[in-house]
Formats: sequence, C-alpha cells, structure tokens
Amino acid sequence: MIIHKNKFLLNFILYACLSLFFAGIATAQQILTAEEIEQGAMDRLSNILPWDKELLDINIYYKSGDILLPLGEKELIYKARSNSQKAGRIPLILQIKVDNKHQKTIRINSRVSVSQKVIKTIRQVKKGELFSNDNIQLETVQTERPLENAMGNLGNALGYEASRNLPSGKILTSRLLKKPALGNRGDKILILAEKGGMKITTPGILKEDGYEDGMVQVLNIETKKTIYGRLVDANTVKVSF
Repeated sequence: MIIHKNKFLLNFILYACLSLFFAGIATAQQILTAEEIEQGAMDRLSNILPWDKELLDINIYYKSGDILLPLGEKELIYKARSNSQKAGRIPLILQIKVDNKHQKTIRINSRVSVSQKVIKTIRQVKKGELFSNDNIQLETVQTERPLENAMGNLGNALGYEASRNLPSGKILTSRLLKKPALGNRGDKILILAEKGGMKITTPGILKEDGYEDGMVQVLNIETKKTIYGRLVDANTVKVSF
C-alpha cells in the first residue's frame, strides 16, 4: 500500500513538473495574428499610394495563419517593389524581426482599386464641338487603372472644344480639350495701334485662328501686308509701332 502511494506521489510530481515546463515554453512565445499581418499591409499601402485613403479599396490575400514568435520587441517591415504600379495587383514582402533579429520573410498579395471622379462623354463628340451638359457628364468609377490626368471637374471642361473625334464613354483628359478660338481664320477684324494718346485703326483679316491675348497673324487690307498683333477680343487685334 505504501509502494502504491509513493508511486502515485512520484507520478503527480512528474506531471506537475512537466506541466510547469511546457507552460514555461508557452509563455516564452508571442503570437503574431493573421489579422495583425493583414492590417499592417493595408496601413502600409494606404501610406505609400498617391491616392487619398478614403478613395482606396484594399484587399489583402494572406492564408498562412498566425505565427509563433519568441518574446521581445516585434517589428514588421513591409516592402513593395520599387516598380510596383499604383493600383491593381501590388505584391508585398513582409520581414518579421524580434529584438532586431530576423525571424521570417513572407510574401503577401494585394489588389487595390481607387474610387475616382471622371468626366465621360455620353455620346459621340466631333472634333471642334464644344463640351456641354448635353455631351459630357461627371461619374464616379471604381477602377484598378486610375488615370492621374483624368479631369474630375465639369467646370474645367464646359465651354472647351474637343481636340479630336471622341467616342461615347470616353474619359476626358486635358489633352482631349482645347480652348476655343476667339477669332477664326478669315474673320474681319479691326487693327488697332496706340502710342501715347494717339490711336490708329485700320481693317484687317485674320490669317489664322487666334486665342484671347495671344499673338496672331493679320492681313492689313489697306497695305496688303501681313503683320503680327495681339488678339484682345473677337473684333480687335492690337499691334505695336
């Protein structure tokens, strides 16, 4: 009976020691959760991408689960390739350090789309046609290929003309717009020369399309000579003498 009691006591002590040993191992580690890894990746992309954070839709693809790490100061270093695009599929590399010692390197994929306001044509627009509410409208699109030079303000397009033929659904950029001419080639205008308090006027004809306050060629009808002047309004070219 005494032998059985001693054996039971020894087994109990051994079990208690093993429990303490494994508990010590467990407490000597920390857990890096999958949620922490994904959130860190989202924060990193939000900080390095050129878009406003509220416009971004970021999806992180990480499937390896939680990671056990030794105790110590944890550091997560996310790196994107220098030639990564600014939206769409963006790969990341995560370097995990504890007390400045490298522990693990992980590859993470992501997809990023951007909410962007753009101006689109709502029908075919011919070259030289003025943009108006009848042929363009403002839309908000979610895209993985945002256009950095896309126009997002109707006021900056209305009254301008198309620089070439445009199909319906075309997103406007500044290159597709041009300022309408103030005067057109062949228009009859008044040539004005001023010096001191003296003004001289003579009729002329524009030799090319002209824009407000821009230099333009004009034919002096009386002298039959072509001269240069500044188009101050639709009816007047001011020259120096």
